[in-house]
Amino acid sequence: MANRLFFAVPVPRSQQLPLLRLQTQLEGAGRPVLASNFHITLAFLGNVCAAAQQQLLQRWQGLSLPPCQLSLNQLQLWPKAQVLALTSNECPTPLYQLAGALQRDAAKHGLHQSQHGFRPHLTLFRGAQQSPLATQHLQQPILINCNEVQLMISEQTPAGVSYQPIKRWQCYE
Repeated sequence: MANRLFFAVPVPRSQQLPLLRLQTQLEGAGRPVLASNFHITLAFLGNVCAAAQQQLLQRWQGLSLPPCQLSLNQLQLWPKAQVLALTSNECPTPLYQLAGALQRDAAKHGLHQSQHGFRPHLTLFRGAQQSPLATQHLQQPILINCNEVQLMISEQTPAGVSYQPIKRWQCYE
């Protein structure tokens, strides 16, 4: 059986409140993403069989990322995906480099290859059709501390999608 996997930086609980407030301000923009699902995707891997998952974990057992901070400062509506996302016009170099390495590794081993380069973003709403604030810069950016990387599984549940970590790597200086 294959699992739908991706590498991500989770949003610490201590930093979720500004995101929840923003969702409240944008009420009606779509289906709000649950705070427990807030994350920054580094590399989407698609459906991965158990053997490939084990190989992936072996290849990345030494994964490291120095702690860094991502400033999310712009709302963007992606009509094709029906997503309202909070994005950044700047990305910390270590985060950008790790995302690139993960995506290259996925391509090298026959896993999903994104059509787009790495665009750091956090999905606030799904099923978004329009937003009065779409493509608006925030007056006050929302800062996300990148303290951990997770290999996550995406599971469909009766209550909607749920993201659960399979493996965690703490960030160290």
